[in-house]
Amino acid sequence: MSFVLYFILFSVTLISITHYVDAKRNLSKAEEDDIEKQLKILNKKPVKTITTKIGDIIDCIDIYKQPAFDHPLLKDHKLQLAPSSIPGVIANKTNPSYSIFRGLQNKRCPSGTVPIRRTTRDDLVNAKQFTKKIEPFYATNTSSNTNSDYHVKAIEGKKYYGALSSMSTHDLTVYRGEFSTSQIWIVNGPINEINAIEFGLIHDPSLFRDSRARLYGSWTADGHRSTGCRNMLCRGFMQISTTVTFGQDYRPSIYGREAHENYFMVNLNAGNWWLNVGPYADAMEPIGYWPGALFNHLNVSASVVRHGAFVSKTSRGSTPPMGNGYIPQTDDYFKTAFMSQMKYIDEASNLLDIDPNSIKIRKSAPPHCYDIKFAGNVGEYWDMTMVYGGPGGPTCT
Repeated sequence: MSFVLYFILFSVTLISITHYVDAKRNLSKAEEDDIEKQLKILNKKPVKTITTKIGDIIDCIDIYKQPAFDHPLLKDHKLQLAPSSIPGVIANKTNPSYSIFRGLQNKRCPSGTVPIRRTTRDDLVNAKQFTKKIEPFYATNTSSNTNSDYHVKAIEGKKYYGALSSMSTHDLTVYRGEFSTSQIWIVNGPINEINAIEFGLIHDPSLFRDSRARLYGSWTADGHRSTGCRNMLCRGFMQISTTVTFGQDYRPSIYGREAHENYFMVNLNAGNWWLNVGPYADAMEPIGYWPGALFNHLNVSASVVRHGAFVSKTSRGSTPPMGNGYIPQTDDYFKTAFMSQMKYIDEASNLLDIDPNSIKIRKSAPPHCYDIKFAGNVGEYWDMTMVYGGPGGPTCT
């Protein structure tokens, strides 16, 4: 059996959902009842509630009463409080992961509880719209003529047990109803029942009411036809960290002056897919995990890993910016979005560089909209690096 490691960048043109205006949609009684039911499941009674400096409401939930335990497949799940190991990571208490975020609250959740961003009605309405936007890609596992598809074909005959990259963080202007991500995909299974985990950064004002770069994770067991969601908008992800949760916003780079980057990794440990973030490759913190029981293909390994980005448009007739909003270049890394230390994880939990000799890039979007360049091994701590991004605009649809 052959396996493919993909290096991919998407610019997706999609049709907006009728009757949605900033998540204000006239729902049927059955839809309203379903949303109310989901809100009761997702918003557990908090031990404590914290409002962050940027207005996010964080509930401190008993770690053993978090929403994931209400998933039918996780009723008897035994909580894994920590992974047995994290590939390439050493203990480093001087640079805690929460130091990489801005807008943090001064208070912390009490012992025995975990922070979970409170879900609103609008969040769930927008989640349905999000699913309808990304489902077509998973239904075909390919790009149409209106997409930009950049991929890397790598080592055959391999199984993958995770992936890592450092991503630069940037502020972007993204409007409600559209989103822009920088992320890694971990995928397995046939097209009609694709299992996938996505993680990295997202700019989504429909969900967060601003377009800051936020911590993002997503899962599905059937190409988003009926399973999975972003962040904690459904039951599934097991939150473990007491200080870092989905939706926290990152300090942005300053164009031409400062380049802020942060590490993201998902690795398979004891049958569960752990999400780890941190300021350095050897100082990442486990945030939580997607239990292997959620999947029927990813519960063993992945067959595809992708590094890249994804953007979605609305009926405005224009696509949002990607990366740092500028066409990428390799002359000045203070002026471009980049991913460095692009790696995958093997069965022995080794972090390995992607093979530069296997890279094949295909482009299908106008070069003035978005672009991507693989820089190879840049040296020092950069290792395998790519630059990517672009302004988007009305001519990119």
